[in-house]
Amino acid sequence: MLPGRVGVTPAARHLLQDLTLAVGVALAAVLADVLGPDVRSVYAPYWDVALAAPLALRRRAPATAAALIAAVCLTQWLADVVANADLAVLIMLYSLGAWERRRWLLAAALFVGEAGVVMAVARWTPKPHQWLSGVMATGTVTAALVIGLYVRTRRAYLASMIERAETAERDRDHRARIAVAEERTRMAREMHDVIAHSLAVMITLNDAVAATSSDDTVRDTVTQASDVGRQALAEMQRMLGVLRSTDPADLTPQPGTAQLTDLISIVRSAGLTVELAISGDPGNLAPTTQLTIYRIVQESLTNVLKHGRNVRRVIVSLGYRDDRVRIRVMDDGDPRTPPDDTVTGHGLAGMRERSALYEGSFHAGPVRGGWEVFADLGLTDPAGVA
Repeated sequence: MLPGRVGVTPAARHLLQDLTLAVGVALAAVLADVLGPDVRSVYAPYWDVALAAPLALRRRAPATAAALIAAVCLTQWLADVVANADLAVLIMLYSLGAWERRRWLLAAALFVGEAGVVMAVARWTPKPHQWLSGVMATGTVTAALVIGLYVRTRRAYLASMIERAETAERDRDHRARIAVAEERTRMAREMHDVIAHSLAVMITLNDAVAATSSDDTVRDTVTQASDVGRQALAEMQRMLGVLRSTDPADLTPQPGTAQLTDLISIVRSAGLTVELAISGDPGNLAPTTQLTIYRIVQESLTNVLKHGRNVRRVIVSLGYRDDRVRIRVMDDGDPRTPPDDTVTGHGLAGMRERSALYEGSFHAGPVRGGWEVFADLGLTDPAGVA
């Protein structure tokens, strides 16, 4: 809505629509009375307006509108006047079915409507045709109410489906946020493990220098460096106490690129043909970088096992060039939709998070002849991971 403009509320819009309907029914009936070939009572147009006017309240106050129309119909019957606006009765019965929730009132409306049919047929229909006219009119009255009930049921069903879809979307977003948070915690825990190990090695080397050096200045310097390292290691262990889960697997050493061969052997044992191709010189990769490469390949192969259909061959390629590594895992299975991270756990979201940590790009999707996961990572260890 533009600033300064006043929007029309649904209630006001419905009232305007119902007013238009009432005016339309009244106008059509009056014109039929005035221009029609049959000579009716001079008061017929007034009856038409009286019958159509309550339709303006058919959604705002359906019970009141129905009572007004019933009163007008009874008075019309007593006055022995036939009006063209009797169509308002059917519209009102439909409206009751669509908008009135009180069952007893709906039953009363159907009873009054059928009673009105009997009274109208008995007075205004010739006797040879009363039975057929009565059956047709009774069916029409019942159908109007039933159609209204169907419309209300359908409307409630659609509203329920929309609410369920919105609830499912909120739950899916919530699970996705939880999965991302869990994956970030897992990544932080893994990197802190590696950094803590590196600190322990540095402290050991400094202690060795302090024990073997004859230079007091050097000994004091490396001793001070060891103390700082121990403080940092203590802080690191406190942080790990928060991040650490109770899974015993967390105590095992973190894998790197050297373990890719073992990983691929495990996947091969599941019946897949997996090829590993490495090009370029990786150089001396940091443990955290190796771990990231391993996890992306591991998750990609896991997705192939979980979601791949008719997969016969998987190619894992690592290309090292210009301080970057390009990881590509491609299979020849049937085209498929991306796995739902909210169901599978971390999945694509975790790989995307790991790629972003190394100022990289990530893509996963169908390609001609299968499915591809591609990540382009910088080989520089991310700053500030501790």
